[in-house]
Amino acid sequence: MTVTTVSLTLAAASGASAGTVFGFQDAYDPINWTFANNNADGFVDTSGAPASISLTGGDNGSNSSGTTNYTTTAAAAGTVTFNWNYSTADVSAFWDTFGYLLNGSFTQVTNNGGGVVQNGTSTFNVLAGDSFGFRIFTVDNCCGRGSVTISNFSAPAPVPEPSTVLSLLVLGGLGAGLKYLKRN
Repeated sequence: MTVTTVSLTLAAASGASAGTVFGFQDAYDPINWTFANNNADGFVDTSGAPASISLTGGDNGSNSSGTTNYTTTAAAAGTVTFNWNYSTADVSAFWDTFGYLLNGSFTQVTNNGGGVVQNGTSTFNVLAGDSFGFRIFTVDNCCGRGSVTISNFSAPAPVPEPSTVLSLLVLGGLGAGLKYLKRN
């Protein structure tokens, strides 16, 4: 019985060392993200968190390009996945593109030749400490904003501290020892 208890404790400890955060919560709570405009007057709406966030790009009338970014740091290595629902009030998606950022590199997910309403699912891998997030790029800062709602977000969970795993092992060992003493 003692071997079984210790084995179960080890299994629980190893299972606790990796995981996924679903939604904008825990390590990916909106408080842990950074919002930034560069020659843009976009904004972020986090009132739907943890289920979703909405990002709206710039339209400041400057007739020059700008970016609206919402970024965070990967808490662990793994896969980031999200659904996106995009629309623009501009004449086409070409003028206000949406995509994700990974360590400063932009990957566009909207289709320039697609409609003013688009949606999809995106997936990419991160390493612990990577900077990642979302961007709306406006080519002209005029004639209507691009906007996106991001939902079904998931990202890698942080690994528990070694002291947490050790605590689980100690508790499992104590439980096994108490069971042994009670039986004898």
